[in-house]
Amino acid sequence: MSVKLLFFAGSARKDSLNKRLAKAAMNKAIEFEAEGTFVDLKDFPMPIYCGDIEQQDGVPDTTKQLAEIVSAHDGVFIAAPEYNSTITPLLKNTLDWVSRLKTGGGDGVPPSTPWQGRYFSIGATSQGAMGGMRGLQTLSQTLINGFQVHVSPKTVAVPKGSDVLTEDGQVTNPQTEAMLSGAMQHFVSHSRALKS
Repeated sequence: MSVKLLFFAGSARKDSLNKRLAKAAMNKAIEFEAEGTFVDLKDFPMPIYCGDIEQQDGVPDTTKQLAEIVSAHDGVFIAAPEYNSTITPLLKNTLDWVSRLKTGGGDGVPPSTPWQGRYFSIGATSQGAMGGMRGLQTLSQTLINGFQVHVSPKTVAVPKGSDVLTEDGQVTNPQTEAMLSGAMQHFVSHSRALKS
């Protein structure tokens, strides 16, 4: 069964290490016979979420565009930079805006957001020894508690990212390669199982 997976980083920075990680994860998932799509959040600018903005102007077109892409995939991998032990404002804002678009529902069933019904895998990289691990706890809680989605227990944390991840998403360290391979094999198989 074909499975389509979406990959992005919670950073708009051109030289983001987490964009490297998202691309590396996608390359590895493709090895396990998944279809992979990488998107860059800098291509989907959105104002800081405010109910007044939503009421006055509606949901931004960029949010709708990204939501359509999310909805066309079976799983989502997020590479999340760590800012002060939590996730970036860009990532939180993106998650919040997309969650404002809801479909379905009725007969006692609440409407769902584009995030729901998909399997998630999360990872991070940094130049530090923790590899961005602390921010992933916040991201996992947001996804599970906020959107009621399944998140892979095989979290990816890559220390010294610039030393082991290339700009085109290749991995130069055997230990990192093995960790990413195991995580992506799990991600692909569970996204496929959730789809069926």
